[in-house]
Amino acid sequence: MSTDAIYVPPQRIGITEIGENDAIRVAATVEAACEVFALHDYVVAELVKHSNVTARLVSTTGPPLALRLRTAPGVDGRTEFAWLDAVRRGTDLAVVEPFAEEFDRTLRMVTGPDGRPVECALFRWAEGRPLAADLTEVNYHALGRMSARLHRFSSTWTPPSGLRPLVWDRTMYYGGTSLVIGDDRYLEVVSRRDAATVHDVVREADRELARLARAADRMFLHGNIEMWNVLTTGPGELRLLDFEDVMVGPPVLDVAVTLFYGRERADHGALVRAYEAGYRTVREWPVRDRRQMDLLVAARAAMLLNHGLQTEADPRSVTERLLPLILAAAA
Repeated sequence: MSTDAIYVPPQRIGITEIGENDAIRVAATVEAACEVFALHDYVVAELVKHSNVTARLVSTTGPPLALRLRTAPGVDGRTEFAWLDAVRRGTDLAVVEPFAEEFDRTLRMVTGPDGRPVECALFRWAEGRPLAADLTEVNYHALGRMSARLHRFSSTWTPPSGLRPLVWDRTMYYGGTSLVIGDDRYLEVVSRRDAATVHDVVREADRELARLARAADRMFLHGNIEMWNVLTTGPGELRLLDFEDVMVGPPVLDVAVTLFYGRERADHGALVRAYEAGYRTVREWPVRDRRQMDLLVAARAAMLLNHGLQTEADPRSVTERLLPLILAAAA
């Protein structure tokens, strides 16, 4: 695959432009956020919707900014920004920059036009191309080094009290979610036989995740180091974005999330080898064996497929790409 073509993982198919009706509602929220942040001369240059809405804000007098609007539950903002601030201060890794050092100038709550509260997080816009557009062994070697350096720092960091990171101790680890694969309403895309196999794989994955949740090498993890959360500005030059999925666990969980992406690509094996080689230049490889990685990848795929079944208007394209990753882990 040409590095000029942007690879779209199955869980990224849902990235869409904001429709006209939604744009009107989002514009009102953005306007309220700009008022709260005192961004009086900024205008919206672009809106993109995936799990959250992100607005690119531009001005003739200031740097471009990224405004993230979040209504869905997730890691609380103080945990996200405490972890991001620690990484910025404790390492020389290139990461996303918050708008300001003060927490209340970076994250605020506003009321949307429907009366619901919206969490608004403000960052400096990071230039570069998504790693998904430049999937080379050089970049994956650098990605492995970056991951290992992040883990090395985290292993020595003492987080302040009161933080609430996620814990990936079961496949469906987001609060209030449950496995719906196998429900009759999804029989057109997932057969009963395949659904039964998914449930078997998830049970085994849950046992492994529960064991890892008790492991001695637990630390703060980024939680979603993937090719759309990393920018590249040149060969081996990477910047890490999106710290909102911060979790606590052993580093193998971070590695599993990273190596889940692109699993169906023909060059995935070469990219994995480059990533592992880069990781090993900094610290010991944390993966126990291939079976462990297969289970963790399957758990990630099951969680994302579960979400896609419930949110995609036509989940067949997502199912066709995610289901084989789960079935491949069947014992």
